[in-house]
Amino acid sequence: MRSPLRSLLLASAVFAAPLAVPMVALGVGMTPDLAHAAVPETKRIAIVDLQRVLMETTQGKDSKKDLEKAVAKSSAKLERKAADLQKQYEDLQAKATMLSESELMRRQQDLMVAEQELQELYAGAQEDLAKKEGLLMEKIYKNASAIVQSMAAEEGVQIVLVRSELTVLYANPQLDITNKVIVAYDKKFK
Repeated sequence: MRSPLRSLLLASAVFAAPLAVPMVALGVGMTPDLAHAAVPETKRIAIVDLQRVLMETTQGKDSKKDLEKAVAKSSAKLERKAADLQKQYEDLQAKATMLSESELMRRQQDLMVAEQELQELYAGAQEDLAKKEGLLMEKIYKNASAIVQSMAAEEGVQIVLVRSELTVLYANPQLDITNKVIVAYDKKFK
């Protein structure tokens, strides 16, 4: 039979063990030298607004224009098909009293199939445009990332953060190297 004291000690050890690992990781209970030795001191930090890089570089602006042209072309094609389908519906309504019931049902089914095909074309066009946009943005992001890494190495910057409302709540404007990145990007990728 276990003593109540032994059970209490065992229970406290079981519940305290998971807390010991995070405390050690945070440096609690360590000598000051050991707690700070694991993390080097950061001296230079920079901020880059990648959204601005994507939208303000020449390549980004050109990509945006290309996407807008593709959207306009796709939209025009889909609008023509939708207008044609609407005209077919209107024609069918006008002739509905003159057609036999079986002919009316057949034409209605044909129009429903055409409408479904139009919806599939619309979904496919959206998917194609999203892929195209993703590939263009990925290319610009990779190029910008390489420029940022090079610039950071040249200027002795240890950490470069992406400026975003979700990641950086405040940063001194002097830390922002976005304009330098845009200029360097446009020089390298014309």
